Amino acid sequence: MEVPATILGLWIALCFATNPEVEGARFRMPNLSGNLKSWNCQADNIGTQLNLTTLSGYWYEAARVPNVEVMECLNVSVPNGIVNNTLSLGLNYIDTTNGGRSFTNESVDFPWNNSTQHGIFELQFEKVSVTYKLVFTDNADVAFICGYGSISPIPLFKLLTREREISAEKIEIVKNIAKIYGVDSMISWQDQSPGTCNGSWGLTPLRILVVSIAFVWLPKSF
Repeated sequence: MEVPATILGLWIALCFATNPEVEGARFRMPNLSGNLKSWNCQADNIGTQLNLTTLSGYWYEAARVPNVEVMECLNVSVPNGIVNNTLSLGLNYIDTTNGGRSFTNESVDFPWNNSTQHGIFELQFEKVSVTYKLVFTDNADVAFICGYGSISPIPLFKLLTREREISAEKIEIVKNIAKIYGVDSMISWQDQSPGTCNGSWGLTPLRILVVSIAFVWLPKSF
């Protein structure tokens, strides 16, 4: 389950594009090191130690790979501390599986153990498990997450940003590079506009959505 180096490079390019102090990065593909090119989300010891003070607040999903439409308008609320040795993340999203549109607001709890403290989040529902790893964040603007499921070898990537809607210029930077490398069809850009994401919250449990994602998230979908 090796990470496509091009996809990782595109996320790095967008991360640099959000920083006005880094000139020129928006016009070229980052030069990935040999270790990064063979990076494996599942096998490698990947994780970023959490600083809840600086990480706290709202994060919006800006883009994901693979390009499968099972969820919209995902935003994650990170608290500035733990309660009873538990980290509780607030999730808002729209479940769009089976052609529906169900608004959901819920909390997901993780034990404040060594894995969670280093940005590794494990979800277990019946026979399906999904693991997410926080690969990089500057705490101020962007966060890059990789993940994998127990029933599929296909890796998952998410780009979260503090901005509810990133600029068309930033998206175009990554799209242009993606076209050159032939991977533009893999990226799903997320519409976080209030007109799309506002609504009455429903009751679609995360366990149902995770199972749905796991079955959509098979090799034929990538």
